[in-house]
Amino acid sequence: MVPVTRPVLVLVLVLVAVLVPGTRALAAGPIVAPAIPTAPADPGPPAPTVTPVAAEAPPSVAPPPVAPPPAAPTAADEALKRVLRSRCSDGLSGVRAHAADPNAPWAPTVVRLCDDILLEKMQARSVTGGNEGRGRLVLWSSLYGIWLGIATDVLFDIDGERAIILPPLLGMGAGLALSLAATSSYQVSVGEAWTIITGLDYGSFNGALWAGGLDFNDKGIVGATVATGVAAASIGVLVADAKSPSAGDIEVVRSSLLWGTVGGFLATAAIGPSLTNDISAQSVLKLTAAAMDAGLLVGVGLANSYDLSRNRVLIIDAGALAGGLAGAGIAWLILGGTNSDGQGIAGAALGGMLGGIAITAYATRNLDAEDAASAAAPSVPAVLARDAAGRWSLGTPGPVPVFDGRGSRLIGATFNAVGGQF
Repeated sequence: MVPVTRPVLVLVLVLVAVLVPGTRALAAGPIVAPAIPTAPADPGPPAPTVTPVAAEAPPSVAPPPVAPPPAAPTAADEALKRVLRSRCSDGLSGVRAHAADPNAPWAPTVVRLCDDILLEKMQARSVTGGNEGRGRLVLWSSLYGIWLGIATDVLFDIDGERAIILPPLLGMGAGLALSLAATSSYQVSVGEAWTIITGLDYGSFNGALWAGGLDFNDKGIVGATVATGVAAASIGVLVADAKSPSAGDIEVVRSSLLWGTVGGFLATAAIGPSLTNDISAQSVLKLTAAAMDAGLLVGVGLANSYDLSRNRVLIIDAGALAGGLAGAGIAWLILGGTNSDGQGIAGAALGGMLGGIAITAYATRNLDAEDAASAAAPSVPAVLARDAAGRWSLGTPGPVPVFDGRGSRLIGATFNAVGGQF
């Protein structure tokens, strides 16, 4: 046996003391491996930092601006209103007085334009005779005043040999004085005068026809005639002032009224008995009045669609009259005079009237153009003159000056017997 030294014995005892507790631990449970440290997971990019923003207060809304009160119109403004309302016929002198006003820079332009408008109106009126319509209007107003006096006698039962004369005399004087005063400071063209006269005529006759057709009594017919005549004349005044129709335009309307009324009466007389054996006088009057109204509408439409001269329309009227009388006369001769059928005569007159209108309208289709060309062509100073269209006519000879050989001294004059344009 090998002797053990003391230091070795102490070391052995220490090892035993250390190893014995580990051995017991292994025997008591399974051995758990120590955890292997792992690398930490990648946290990724840092989250963005959100800074809360305080809510802004809504902007304050300013109250709407209050418009300043309009300035009071100046004297120049008032003058301009008068000019615009009267279409340059009133107040122009007031605008002219403000032509140098720095606060009215428009005044010179308004004055210039109004001068041009008034000049155009004067030139247009010169075509229809300038102020020649005044005499026609005064004459018709005087006649209508007489009719109003007679209507006064009927409506108010004025009796007596002397008393019945007074209202017509007063009416004539009133019509004359009022028409003269109304036209004293205003030029009335022929077309404007006939527009007002047509209102009087149409209103009076149409009112009488409708009143008779509706079986009014005598006073009712007279009262309706006066009322419709005054109303239609008032409308005529407004149309004449606003539109200033030409003489040809209003003659177309008058012609359509005349022949529409006559045609309606003839058509009723020709066709009515064939439709009923007992056609009353009231029915005839109402149909005639309706035909007059239709004639007015047709005439206004024709006047707005065609530009006819008064000369041509009157020739067409003559053709209508001649055609109607010729048709009625021929039917009278063929059908046997007083024993003839009234329907046949009325139908023949209606056909002749329409035929006369158609023939003369076609025959005069170039009349207005020829008249305008003749008026525009220079006249030839000769007794027998030839115009540019090759037509010969009697002209007005005038003296033609004769100069000496050098053309510097007047030595005489000559008159041409024959001349023309070739």
